[in-house]
Amino acid sequence: MTSITEEDPSLERPKRVTAGVQFLLASLALGTLTAAVHVFRNAAGTSMVLALLIVLAFFGLGFLLVWRIAVGKNWARIVLLVLIVVGTPLAVPGYFASLKQNMVSGSLSIFISLLQLIGTFLLFTGKSNPWFRKRK
Repeated sequence: MTSITEEDPSLERPKRVTAGVQFLLASLALGTLTAAVHVFRNAAGTSMVLALLIVLAFFGLGFLLVWRIAVGKNWARIVLLVLIVVGTPLAVPGYFASLKQNMVSGSLSIFISLLQLIGTFLLFTGKSNPWFRKRK
């Protein structure tokens, strides 16, 4: 019995998509750790538990979105693009404030954003577009 990708090599996930997913997963992992550390430093008791639940829910949705992208769901790729296009410009003023407060934390936020931008770019270039179209 042959697999689908052996019958039609065009259904095999392009390296750009794999790399894009890896960039996005790295940004989510770093973002989750950064947010959790921030919660632990700035909250206590019940508010800390609530804040951690919100962080986990938010990043859980992010991981779900990236997982759907990894299996070829075009709607997930479009949702991510909208979130990045809307969110990145809104985050820029926060980066400057964060850099003034703590250079390491601010730099990490910018690095996470760059990972997201690179990952998203890879999902919309090269052989990525035709692959997502065929994966419907």
